[in-house]
Amino acid sequence: MTRGFRAVLLAGVAAGLVPAMLPVAATAQSARNLDNARSDVLIFDGAVTSAPAVFRYTMQPNTTLQVDVIPKEGSDLDPVLTITDARTGEVLAEDDDSGGNLASRARIVTEARRQVEITVSAFAFFSGEETSGPFELQLRPTAFVPEPTTAVEFGSEMRGRLTGGNPRLYTIRGEAGQLLEVALTARGDDLDPLLILYRGHGTMGEEVARDDDGGEGLNSLLRVRLPESGTYTIAASAYNSSEGQFSLRVAPLRELAAATSEQVLGFGEALEGYITQANYGDYDGEDSYVTFRLGAEAIAAIRAGAGEVTINMTTPVIEDSDFPSGIDAFLELGFETPLGYSSVLSNDDGGEGLNARIAVDLRTLVVEGGDWLERLRIRASSISGGGGFALALVQGLQEVAEEVDFSTEEEVGADSVPTMPPPAAE
Repeated sequence: MTRGFRAVLLAGVAAGLVPAMLPVAATAQSARNLDNARSDVLIFDGAVTSAPAVFRYTMQPNTTLQVDVIPKEGSDLDPVLTITDARTGEVLAEDDDSGGNLASRARIVTEARRQVEITVSAFAFFSGEETSGPFELQLRPTAFVPEPTTAVEFGSEMRGRLTGGNPRLYTIRGEAGQLLEVALTARGDDLDPLLILYRGHGTMGEEVARDDDGGEGLNSLLRVRLPESGTYTIAASAYNSSEGQFSLRVAPLRELAAATSEQVLGFGEALEGYITQANYGDYDGEDSYVTFRLGAEAIAAIRAGAGEVTINMTTPVIEDSDFPSGIDAFLELGFETPLGYSSVLSNDDGGEGLNARIAVDLRTLVVEGGDWLERLRIRASSISGGGGFALALVQGLQEVAEEVDFSTEEEVGADSVPTMPPPAAE
């Protein structure tokens, strides 16, 4: 450094002009004493051999617990995590690979003090092809901070704006068996709505149901029979990066007929019913069909000779556009037996569109001393989708559209009037 430059520098420092040119000593953070500190993460070693590894942990009130099971380096274990209530045995959470790679991860929340049992087993443990090996168990207890929610009721509507990754949460109380219908509708062209229903407060509870495009277009529509009484959380969100204005409607509470009850059907009546979900595949739940029987006046008219009748199952004449019926009507005529319902005649699309129609001569059931008309049962269900329907019994034979036998892809005609097979002698 030359004397001239040094003199200028010193003069500048003296005048307070160039403090940035001088070296500044780094300021260290205060040392944290870990001798008596409690870690945010509890870490334990374990191993799955010929039997699962089991741990117990007591959660404090109003806490969330994240549990991670991470296979150790070189371990062949593909862990499966199960968390149960140690007192009741209720399964609170199960997971296989949510932690990334083969690691398992689950989160649970409790409002009261609760002891849980954490079981780590191997994938395919009961098939004889299970893996084994050491793992690390990590527990992360944190204070539970409730997510902000807004309470809604049956028959209410909320409006607002949704952006990707920022759901709006709404809570609603219901009773077991009640039908909850929620419609999330875009009020523009930019939003793709998504609905998810959780058990309890917030999104930490069990997912009960979800829907993306069950409404018209990209709109979402949920129909759920509540599995138990209590509080549920409706999460309204925007799918992917979409955003826009929305309307969330909760339909008024419907008075649904008990699954074991039978409605009485007479000539000239149009009875309405509701099917929660389709009677499809192996599913044959009580919420998938409604059963009807003939009224006394209808039976008397058939015995008097008016046995040619038509039964029509259609969507409701008037319905809410946000909660449209999604049924594909399916009709059956049959009898209840000690082994269950025995279907004799059925129809899928014999009416217009997806409506069902059966035109039949019931005079074969008029047997002296018999009660086959009284024992006849009409079952209404849906091939796909749920929603409302109307059922009507009229005199005379209406035209039944040809159906397609999908096993042969051939049309099945209705050239002759079907009759109920003569009942076997008892």
